[in-house]
Amino acid sequence: MFSNGYSIVGILYPVFFVVVFALALTLGVLLVRTLLWVIRALTAYTRERELRIDLLLAEDGPADPVDPSAPRAPDGPTI
Repeated sequence: MFSNGYSIVGILYPVFFVVVFALALTLGVLLVRTLLWVIRALTAYTRERELRIDLLLAEDGPADPVDPSAPRAPDGPTI
């Protein structure tokens, strides 16, 4: 009969694209936030490993701590 110019496809088509665009935008934001979190976590983990390696390399002295108040042995040859 008579139509006023509106159809169900004409209404749902733009709504569908708005919803798809909103979902794509939300997924993009979540992806960027996740990537930033991963980069931050990897940076902290790498820094911790570097500090552990530095501490291991800095331990080049004797294995037992030396008591500064203990008497020292003479530096000459022992007989």
